[in-house]
Amino acid sequence: MPTFENQVEALIQSAHAICESAQNCNWDGQGWGPVIILGHVLDVDNEVWMPRFELMRIAMNNKARIPQLSWWEPDAAETEKKYEAISLDTAKTSLLVSRNSMQNYLVGLSENERRASAAQNIWHDYHRIYAPSNSRSRRGTPGLT
Repeated sequence: MPTFENQVEALIQSAHAICESAQNCNWDGQGWGPVIILGHVLDVDNEVWMPRFELMRIAMNNKARIPQLSWWEPDAAETEKKYEAISLDTAKTSLLVSRNSMQNYLVGLSENERRASAAQNIWHDYHRIYAPSNSRSRRGTPGLT
């Protein structure tokens, strides 16, 4: 059974694996290149995960309702523009620094804070972002027939 410590370590190991894949890939020039993908993962860490962890911690400590989280989807053109001019080494270093900061934050949580939770209505957000309003099937699953 995974422990909190194992899961935090997996965050670090996944960042190293992503960086290694980026270093060794044979990008064909189509779609996002390795630098932009690393930048996107960095944005998700900084703009999604870290604020959500803190929001969950604060809500729990204040005995407030659990946070209701929304889907986050980056603007692809903005992400490309933001990261297109940085080197692969800079992108890798930035991601590893971000994950180390995340690890330090998570390890610093009290045992009780580690149990903080949140809710996300994935189907509602998916439908709102990707599926046209008339695409609900008879079964009520957005976008699926």
